[in-house]
Amino acid sequence: MRVNKLVSTAIAAVACGSLVVGVAGPALAAAPEPAPTAAAPDPKAATAQQLETVANLGELLALAAKIATEAQAKTPNKAVLADLRQRYQAAADKLLKSVKSRAGTPGGLPADAVKDVRDALAKLTKDLTELLAAVVAVDLPKVTAGIAEVVKDLQALLTAVPKLATGALPLPVPGV
Repeated sequence: MRVNKLVSTAIAAVACGSLVVGVAGPALAAAPEPAPTAAAPDPKAATAQQLETVANLGELLALAAKIATEAQAKTPNKAVLADLRQRYQAAADKLLKSVKSRAGTPGGLPADAVKDVRDALAKLTKDLTELLAAVVAVDLPKVTAGIAEVVKDLQALLTAVPKLATGALPLPVPGV
């Protein structure tokens, strides 16, 4: 039987290929799988987290404003103030939780932004507690000063949270 150069080259290539697969196959099969690449963050999830943060901020601001308004009343209702205080604390916890969850995401928030919000919330909570103590003690000058402090704290919180929602510098608060 006569074999030409093309057929002999093809037979040699197949034989070499079989030999290479036979020798290298088990070594390649034993190699660990490559690490999966990090998936790109889902834009819908990021938007949902931003909206949740803004909603929690809105709830917190509304409750703090209601507390300040009720504290200014001629005869503040202490039961309503106690209920508003509990709801405020729950809203503050939800806001801080949503801010912390955004910090844990890939490409998330810097730690100093979370610290700014935590500090602003702590100061607001402290001043609201002092305001409520002044209302219970019926100390009108302290109530007036406490309301002014609460307004300043709310403005500080308003400048801290937009950095989280957009990643940009906050807009100036009117009247500041």
